[in-house]
Amino acid sequence: PWVTAVGSTRFVDQKVGNEEMSTDQFGSGGGFSSMFGAFKDQEEDIANYFKIAPQLPPSDMFNKTGRATPDVSALGEGFQVITGGHTQPVAGTSASAPTFAAVISLLNEARLSNGKPALGYLNPWLYANPTILTDIVKGNNAIGRGKFDLPYGYNCTKGYDPVSGLGTPDYEKMLQSAMKL
Repeated sequence: PWVTAVGSTRFVDQKVGNEEMSTDQFGSGGGFSSMFGAFKDQEEDIANYFKIAPQLPPSDMFNKTGRATPDVSALGEGFQVITGGHTQPVAGTSASAPTFAAVISLLNEARLSNGKPALGYLNPWLYANPTILTDIVKGNNAIGRGKFDLPYGYNCTKGYDPVSGLGTPDYEKMLQSAMKL
């Protein structure tokens, strides 16, 4: 529960400003842990997902009471980075996790500038305030490496889902919420 797991999204039709969907260059991870149980703050969201999920893998392939991941997502396609003086593309959670961390860093900077402590453990705040994130409702994670689909995976749905979590950052809404804590 102490980690905020981050999934990956992209813009529909790869056009900046379009609605976001789960990444489909590769399957964005996600699912339910067989090692760790769900933590209190996410139990209701998991139960709601199971009520509306359009399809699920066979029940013996996942733990319905397991810790669900990801918690949130961020854009994870179309990034360019400079490594060793050379520009190269990166994608996936290698792009989305640092992006989400940067958003939290900006929120902490604003809080510290106003005499408030850093946010610390994020998950209770995120699950209690899902409207500070943009809900992702398109796509799934039944996608393998390369150009093939997997037989099973999870779908994005309204509310929490194990592909995009609670959604992607809406900085202005997150800032307003973070400053009230």
